[in-house]
Amino acid sequence: MPTRAVAIAVAAPFDLHLCLNGHGWVALAPHCFDEGTCTLTTVLRLGDDAVDATLRQDSPRSLELRLVGARAIAAKAGQVAAAQIAHMLRLHDDLTTFHAKCHRDARLQWVPRRGAGRLLRSASVFEDLMKLLFTTNTTWAGTEAMTRNLVAAAGSLAPSSARAFPTAGQCVREPAFYRDVVRTGYRANAAVALATRFASGELSDATFLAPQSSVELWERLLALQGFGPYAAGQAMRLCGHYDKLALDSWCRARLAAMSGRKKAPADRTIERRYAKWAPFQGLALWLDLTADWHGEGDGAKGA
Repeated sequence: MPTRAVAIAVAAPFDLHLCLNGHGWVALAPHCFDEGTCTLTTVLRLGDDAVDATLRQDSPRSLELRLVGARAIAAKAGQVAAAQIAHMLRLHDDLTTFHAKCHRDARLQWVPRRGAGRLLRSASVFEDLMKLLFTTNTTWAGTEAMTRNLVAAAGSLAPSSARAFPTAGQCVREPAFYRDVVRTGYRANAAVALATRFASGELSDATFLAPQSSVELWERLLALQGFGPYAAGQAMRLCGHYDKLALDSWCRARLAAMSGRKKAPADRTIERRYAKWAPFQGLALWLDLTADWHGEGDGAKGA
């Protein structure tokens, strides 16, 4: 099969493993992550083609992206793929102000030291929103299953026989498809509505990524069928706005455990605790809660 290797320059410090493991998105189809070699394999869409993509980090300042397609991959297509990866890894996000705040806080001084804060997102806002819809009122295993089912049933085939996450057009199906095949339960109508609005052009990535205030973005997200404060708050982070905490049962349980209590603090108490991080409250909260995932924070002691 035709291949193309693309070098992607990154800002230092950058840690691919840290970014990919910042939250659960790396575990969702079409991604496959090899922890031992820190290699991400996935499927990217280049126009009408679905191509196999393998991403590794060769040095602190460089990533290597290897593409395999059913037909020759032009240099321009390689650049498009590199831009998708840069978007997914948030390579161009400016976290200077946030890292300066972390320097002044003992709990999060590890963040600027390791260049943390870039949370993996999907190649498109549509994919992120559909996956977020699949996180509502379910277990993580349920989210993984719904995403896997949708990709298997509707995604385009890459040369390896893996499938890409489907386009909005491919996702415009009857609610029965989502209930019976994807197994989304009550989320079926919301999934159809989301796909239909993106496929028609009523919504696009620019609707959510174009420069706008957090208030405006928050209102647009809450207007989506099936999106409450939790899903909208998570979507805010993926769109580069961090002033919402996006609290769910896991966050509250983690806060309780970190405090050595059976019950989490009230939401207003949590809001006051992280207010000093504005406009990065949600990012500070998330990195505080997950520090031990990366061998940092109080939870990592003795590990």
